[in-house]
Amino acid sequence: MGASAANKAARRNYEHQLKVRERKWMQTRATYATKKVQFEQEVDQANIAAQRAYSRTQQQLNNAKSLAILQNQEDFKKMLANEGAIEVSAAERGVRGRAVARQLVMNKGNFGISQAMRSRGLSQAGYQAKEVMGDVNRQLKSQLNQSFGKVAIQPIQDIAPPPPVMQNVGMTLMLGMGQALGAGIEGMGNTGDGLSNQTNTTTTTTGSTGYNYSATSPVINRWTYGRSYTL
Repeated sequence: MGASAANKAARRNYEHQLKVRERKWMQTRATYATKKVQFEQEVDQANIAAQRAYSRTQQQLNNAKSLAILQNQEDFKKMLANEGAIEVSAAERGVRGRAVARQLVMNKGNFGISQAMRSRGLSQAGYQAKEVMGDVNRQLKSQLNQSFGKVAIQPIQDIAPPPPVMQNVGMTLMLGMGQALGAGIEGMGNTGDGLSNQTNTTTTTTGSTGYNYSATSPVINRWTYGRSYTL
């Protein structure tokens, strides 16, 4: 009965460990699935934010180019107006030759300087736009790596606990019966069966009949066969 009870307790404990392992695995899988959903959402949000940053930077660069074109047109108009004014002024004053040509060259030179400055500004704006896009790209990669780190390692279920070692109920019963049988035999040896364990001796006895006899034999209990002897 003790071995059977121990086997039942071991089996219940093993089944409980399996249930705890299965529940823990279900919780781990649910948590990992939630992290995957969050990872996908974070990836979408990061890509959307990066695209907005790219679009905003490109829009600013396009605005700078459009503004440069408009300013260039205005400067070109001013150059033509100044050139006409120079020629009219020179005609009114009767100035001819190199003086008028020098003023016209200076007028075109001013227009060229404004174009060069505007071109330099556009080049710097292009470099800044590339730097901004590079920063956005690095931030995007960092965000994606950080998000991916949460789901990079897929969880694995723990190893199942080893099954319990059951006791052999039949063998335990046989051993118990053997021990009980040995204890019974030992008890019978201690109580005696009417015969003494003493060694063979030579004894001279006088019985109630008045006869003397000598025998070499195991000593017989004096109460044996209902006779009374004086040993």
